[in-house]
Amino acid sequence: MVASVMPKIKRFKNPLKSANGHASSSTTPVAQDLPVASTNPSQADGVPQLEQTPILPQHEQPPIALQQEQAPILPSNSSATSLHPRPSARYWRVEAKDSENAIKQINVKVNEVNNLTVGERIIVDFDAYNSAYGDAQGLLAGYCGSLAIDCNLFPISFERWSGQSGMPKKYMEDCFETILKPRFLFRVCESIAYRYCNSSISKKWATHRQRLWNEYFDPARSKNEIISNVPSGINKDQWASFVAYRLKPSTMELCRRNKEIQRKQKMPHTGGSKANSRRRYEMFLETGKAPSRGKMFIETHKRKNGSFVNAEAQTIGEQIESHMTHCNTNESEVSPEDIVGKILGAEHSGRVRCMGMGAAPSNTFLNTKRRLSELSISSSSYDESSATSTYLHQKVARLESKLEETFSVLKNYMISKEGGIPEELATMFAPQPPPVDAEETEIVSHMDVRGSSADNNANHQSNA
Repeated sequence: MVASVMPKIKRFKNPLKSANGHASSSTTPVAQDLPVASTNPSQADGVPQLEQTPILPQHEQPPIALQQEQAPILPSNSSATSLHPRPSARYWRVEAKDSENAIKQINVKVNEVNNLTVGERIIVDFDAYNSAYGDAQGLLAGYCGSLAIDCNLFPISFERWSGQSGMPKKYMEDCFETILKPRFLFRVCESIAYRYCNSSISKKWATHRQRLWNEYFDPARSKNEIISNVPSGINKDQWASFVAYRLKPSTMELCRRNKEIQRKQKMPHTGGSKANSRRRYEMFLETGKAPSRGKMFIETHKRKNGSFVNAEAQTIGEQIESHMTHCNTNESEVSPEDIVGKILGAEHSGRVRCMGMGAAPSNTFLNTKRRLSELSISSSSYDESSATSTYLHQKVARLESKLEETFSVLKNYMISKEGGIPEELATMFAPQPPPVDAEETEIVSHMDVRGSSADNNANHQSNA
């Protein structure tokens, strides 16, 4: 008698690893001690490694307070690889501040972030649209991806990221406090940093769940058979709940509608994994001017050979190019009435086309009066574009914030050591009188802008 052959179980190499990664992670060299002679593009071009340079007093309080004397908590899958191996295989050249408030440039891979020394944090800058930019953005995005696929931090059993049946906010809050803040120094107010990280992780969590389902779902198998085929590294109870949710009639109908909507999308972009905020900043460094939404559309809808991705993208791109050629207005000013807004129509809630994650109508489409109040340099005195002035204002606001922190630390130090402030220095710490018309002359920092919650977009990920 010939024995019956059991069908081969559908498996794939899951990016998650077991919790024994804790033991191996301690033997990995810390990020700043890694040799980068051959793997780091910047050193290949002859760029030397910068020395530590103390720029602020030792007792400076960081923008987001935390206890640096304790070792930060490691994620349960601290050695897990990202779902996107390409970014994690490269070094990101970023600035980091150590426990002595010295800033230096280091080269870090995504899977080396957990190996930073205690008190060392990677500096992440944000632009006027509440979006991170630079190499630090790429590193942060990759690290958020490694957290999103950790089912011990963010279980896959919840139906969606937010809402009544969604992930409890406590999970993200704990992750931000115990994992992200000890490793990243966000140069922006905490609420904006939290919103940005929440949006990034929620998107990657939904993508991870969708990939698991695409890999393990087999329409020829029964529900029990799919539940029995648990992916490596996934809790079996979480997997059972996830399968039950995906096989609900309401969920299947929602997925069907989402697929129909995806088929109607006629213009794929060529931006790849690079965030629009990072691309926008690179274009600014090349030209000295912030690119308009029209230029961003053209940049992300053309192939390497210069051709548009399809006929519809070419039609819109040519209209934008013609408008930019014959228009004398400042197109770098993002507005519902710019060329992209006129051609593509009104924006969806919580997002702005061509601007990337973090940008929302509430923090991007500012009225003229408020936009002018944000410029620290008068256009009548300086012949600069409003976009360049916005970037300059970011630097001014950041320096002002650092100066205030330094004065606060110095004041507290003198009070603790001398029992008070010497008379000859009293004027330095005296409160400044408000301007005559504070409402009209107050400069509003981009750090004070409150965008709409990123949770608005998270509900669209329920099919993941």
